[in-house]
Amino acid sequence: MGKRLVRLPATDPTLPGLTGKHLNVVLRNGVTYAGRLLGQENQELILEDGLLRERRYPVRDIEEIVYDKTTAF
Repeated sequence: MGKRLVRLPATDPTLPGLTGKHLNVVLRNGVTYAGRLLGQENQELILEDGLLRERRYPVRDIEEIVYDKTTAF
């Protein structure tokens, strides 16, 4: 079973479908945060970090969203 990295802009309309998925948020300044997507609210992405804390990131500060997608090969 293989994996592929999927890269999305923060404004991608398919983002709500990734709720509950583990992903990485890459900010415009190059800093990357990992967590589980809880949702989107008031132009902010809400993630749960490894310590189960809620973290909010303004969409305007996000360069891209990156997550793994399992493939058939």
